[in-house]
Amino acid sequence: MRTLKVLHLASFDGNIGDNANHNGVRFLWKKYLPEYDFAITPLEMREYFWKWKSFDDDFADMVNEYDLFVCGGGNYFELWVQSSPTGTSVAIPLEVLRKIKTPCLFYALGLDPYMGAPDICIERFKRFLDYTLASPQFLVSVRNDGSLDSARRVLGGEYADRIHLMPDGGHFVQPEACTHYELTPGARTIGVNLAGDMLDFRFKSCNGKNLNDFKRSTAAVLCDIMRRMPDVNLIFYPHIHKDYSFLADFICGIDDHLLRRRITVAPYLHGQGAERKFFDLYRQCALNIGTRLHANICSVGLKTPSIGIVTHEQIHELYGYYGMAERALRFSDDNYAAKLDDLISDSLENTERISCRYSDVMSMVTKDAERFLGIMNCWLDSVV
Repeated sequence: MRTLKVLHLASFDGNIGDNANHNGVRFLWKKYLPEYDFAITPLEMREYFWKWKSFDDDFADMVNEYDLFVCGGGNYFELWVQSSPTGTSVAIPLEVLRKIKTPCLFYALGLDPYMGAPDICIERFKRFLDYTLASPQFLVSVRNDGSLDSARRVLGGEYADRIHLMPDGGHFVQPEACTHYELTPGARTIGVNLAGDMLDFRFKSCNGKNLNDFKRSTAAVLCDIMRRMPDVNLIFYPHIHKDYSFLADFICGIDDHLLRRRITVAPYLHGQGAERKFFDLYRQCALNIGTRLHANICSVGLKTPSIGIVTHEQIHELYGYYGMAERALRFSDDNYAAKLDDLISDSLENTERISCRYSDVMSMVTKDAERFLGIMNCWLDSVV
């Protein structure tokens, strides 16, 4: 076994979904790349967002101290960042990238045009790809949330055909079985994740519907389900701190006796290792409903029936990749409340059937992961 010193640029603090992703990646690399021992040093991407650090010559010097540089586990190929030399959050200037001699892996990144893709950003990103895709020093992959289709649509086939697909590591999160006092013995629990960030983007008025309509109709459906099914409880999952303020407002539409007796809120956890307990809750629920990408990815990976509420197009694309587009519901759809009620009722009635279907989906996801990891293994053998 060969030990590789790895510098991994990603988000490690503040979003439990990112931690689930990293957990699954470590599991996959250990299983499918046994010839290598990856000694990983985390480098927090948010410190570059916060302008605490810069992608400068010192960054290149730091990367060159390692055997492998990995940028992965996030939505960093966003195409709206006009202040970036690459048009994306991976804001490494080409003159800095040229000074890096270490092999570089861009791993399962989100390529996201949905918050905008100005021409200047597309041109800059193409220049970045022209350099990285032409050199064996670099290996570029995007995750299975529609990113490859977005690349084909926005950049063209000449780029998309050279970018690899690697499923998000959250599909393979490894939770630890433990006791959760949020769960009531004998009850069926529905887990609910409601994203509290980017509200203007997620809930921009569409088809005459807005944020308040979403809160009101979703709360009404959940209350009605609990009234009809006395053994069904709710647990809310906060993934980041902004989810709390959203939740505090959301529950104003829920009856007080339901709040006091049949609804709990999971702890706000973050940081490496916290995902093992947090996503065991996801595993033990009868159904998960979520607006966040990893709320849905991890549910499918754990074979817990799920419903994706589409407030970001990635959720729709994700379930399209699974071949289960019917399990992603747009809040702006006509008859949204009735459709949500039907999906919840069917999911609770047919939990085993849906879990079996998720097993089949995960066989496909695993094959896609194995395919890319085989490519990655050959690449590592040739560059490190």
